Amino acid sequence: MRIRYWLAVIPLIGCSLPAPQPPPAEFLVADASSTYWVKSGPAGIHARVSPLILTRAGGRYYEVFVGENTRSYEDAVFTAEPIYRRDLMTGDSTLIWQDQRIDAWEKVYLARHPGAQLVDPDSDEGDDVSLSATGEADILGVVGPYVLYTHRSTLENNQAEQADTARGVIDIRVGKPVAFASLAGDSTALADGGVHEGGIVRWKHAAYDVIARFDTTRQETQVVLRDRRRREWALGFVNSPAPRIYWLDEPRADPRVRTAISHAFEGAMSDQDNTQLVRRKLTHKPLTTRLQ
Repeated sequence: MRIRYWLAVIPLIGCSLPAPQPPPAEFLVADASSTYWVKSGPAGIHARVSPLILTRAGGRYYEVFVGENTRSYEDAVFTAEPIYRRDLMTGDSTLIWQDQRIDAWEKVYLARHPGAQLVDPDSDEGDDVSLSATGEADILGVVGPYVLYTHRSTLENNQAEQADTARGVIDIRVGKPVAFASLAGDSTALADGGVHEGGIVRWKHAAYDVIARFDTTRQETQVVLRDRRRREWALGFVNSPAPRIYWLDEPRADPRVRTAISHAFEGAMSDQDNTQLVRRKLTHKPLTTRLQ
C-alpha cells in the first residue's frame, strides 16, 4: 500500500502565546486520514498527529484500516485490500468490506488451472505472471458512524485489461456496507455532536467550544478553540469538511478507554502498514497557524 499524508503536525507555540491564556482543554480532532491529540492550558496549546482513522459508534471507539491479502501462483497473482474495523477496547478486528470480484476471478482461474499451486508472494516466481488481479481500496471520508470508500478492481492478462471503479458507504454500527440513502437520511448521526450555526459548526463543551469553519478558497476546514468570552485560538486546517471531535477532559474519559485510544494512536504511528490514509496521490500540505 502506498501511504500519503494529508497533514503534518508541528508543536504549537506555547510560551509565546499572547495573553490571555487559552482555556484548559483536551480533545481529539479526527478526519479521514489522521487523528490529532490536542492539549491546551497555561503552557500553551500542543498537538500531536497520528495516521489513525478513528470513529465512534454506540459509545465504542473503532479504528478503520485497510489490509492487504495476496495469493500468488506460478502464473497468476491476486491482491485484495479489504476494509476492517478494530474495537479499541477489545482489540477485535472485523471485516466490514471486501472486493468480491477478486475472489470470483481467482475461482475462475482455479477452475481453468486445477493443478495451480500457491507460492510465496515474496518469491521471484511471482514476478512474471500472465494474469494479475488487483483490488485497491481507499478511505475517502468519515462522517459520523459512516465510512465512505472507493475501490478499483483491475484484471490484466496477456491479451487485455479490464478495470472498474466504484464507491460505497459502510455503517460502522452494523459493520457492513449500506446504501448512500442511509447516510443522507441520518441527520442525527451526521451531526456527530456539532451544531451548524451561521456557516460554522460548533461543538459546545464545559468551558470552551471547538469551531470548524470551511474555507472555500483553501477548500479546507479551519479548526478554532474558543473560550466562554469568545476569544479564539486558531489551531489550523484539516482537509475534511466534517471533522469529528472527541472529548477527553470533561466528562473525563474512562481510564481504560483513554489507554485504548492512546495505544491505538501510538500504534498507528509505528505500524503504518496497517493504516490506510485517505488518498494515494496527494501532496503533503502542512497546516498553517497551529495544527501542523
